[in-house]
Amino acid sequence: MSTKPFDAIDINVPLVVDLDGTLSKTDTLHEGIVSILFKKPIKIIGLTKALFDGKTSFKRLVTETVTQNADSFCYRHNLIDYLKTEKRKGREIHLVTASNQKIADSINEYLGIFDGVKGSDNQLNLKGVNKLAWLKDRFPQGFIYAGDHKADIIIWNESKGVILVGNGNKFKKDIKSEIPCLAFEDAKMSIFKQWIKQLRLHQWAKNILIFIPIFLAHIANDANVIAKTILAFVAFGLIASATYIINDLADLEADRRHKTKRNRPLASGNISTFQGILGALILFLIGGIISINLSKGLTYCILIYVILTLCYSFKLKRVPMLDVSIIGALFTLRIIMGSVLNDLPLSPWLNSFSALLFFSLALAKRHVEILKSDQTITNKIGGRGYTHQDWPLTLAFGISSAICSILIMLLFLTQEAMVQINYSAPEWLLLEPVCVFLWVMRIWFLSHRKVLSDDPVIFAIKDKISICLGFIATAGFMIASYL
Repeated sequence: MSTKPFDAIDINVPLVVDLDGTLSKTDTLHEGIVSILFKKPIKIIGLTKALFDGKTSFKRLVTETVTQNADSFCYRHNLIDYLKTEKRKGREIHLVTASNQKIADSINEYLGIFDGVKGSDNQLNLKGVNKLAWLKDRFPQGFIYAGDHKADIIIWNESKGVILVGNGNKFKKDIKSEIPCLAFEDAKMSIFKQWIKQLRLHQWAKNILIFIPIFLAHIANDANVIAKTILAFVAFGLIASATYIINDLADLEADRRHKTKRNRPLASGNISTFQGILGALILFLIGGIISINLSKGLTYCILIYVILTLCYSFKLKRVPMLDVSIIGALFTLRIIMGSVLNDLPLSPWLNSFSALLFFSLALAKRHVEILKSDQTITNKIGGRGYTHQDWPLTLAFGISSAICSILIMLLFLTQEAMVQINYSAPEWLLLEPVCVFLWVMRIWFLSHRKVLSDDPVIFAIKDKISICLGFIATAGFMIASYL
């Protein structure tokens, strides 16, 4: 590399910055395609045809089909701060990108730091050789270039100064030694840890519901049943993780505006949209193969789960009350999977109790979000269908459905479970509704105080009082069964 200081480059030499992978950590074209997939899926057919008309036509159609908001891109703020510093010194800053001109203009309007912007149009795809030719024609006196891609090597080698951003650092050896170089490296991270975070393995705790039917049917001592249910647990966990990826892709814009969700791997750009889609497909494939080999009925249930989840991610999550109803149904479907997998009859008591209880818990989480929202704003909250004024409804429906679920449990215990010969001390079963009642009331108490920050089920795994109530309920069941 050159020993000439980068800061010694004449201030009259303009600084040109790329967009995808440079100014933004992610590819705006990929995100545009994902946005169309979720918001206007029928348009994908037209996009497929546009591929045969060339990349410039394809990019134009993407930008015309869906609006990509400049405030929702995953910017490299350290680079932006540097650009602002250079601009204050008097250096011209230009955005030149292979993305469509419409995207470049929207970013210019949002950031307000560029002296000029140029994007691809119907005639020219500004990448590699094409971009170099345009830059040499536009800036004959020379330029500094900030990029990240292999295609930028020929541009760097014709520039007066090189800025390597993100992945661009690995191309340092390909740049002429006499050209001054500056690097902007991303914070060190483990891609393995990012994927573990993205898969949300802690959410697999919800899938323990698959085991409930075999315990209630008193067949949990059968090794074959346990082994089969564990495999189903893993298969469904992989597919559930795939749906979390799909859900995060659908929520990219909203997550990047959220105080904490912006740190999720996809929203932060630590995992690209392309990698996310590929990862989801692999998980679907592995989980699907396992489930097909276990049980046809289980596979149908998982297919229903995936369809419901995708409908939820695409559209239904924005329909108030229907969104939480679907969440309750998805939890209940986990219990049904355990029954179908082991050829057990479906229990109307268990399934109706589950549907009402998890509907209530889903509303508890939504209730917190509503109470924490700005009551002076009448717009919908975070991509949902609720406004701040809806909190009395979520409170009323949530608590009433919780009480109804406990009533169903009491009726089941007194009318069916406690008169069966499967329990040697059935009176101990009454600990179950007591523990559930205390736990649900605790969830709603914390929810109304805006203290509940996690999903209630995940909260229960971390909360000491919830764990104690769980131990008491489990002990009551064990004593009732084996005393």
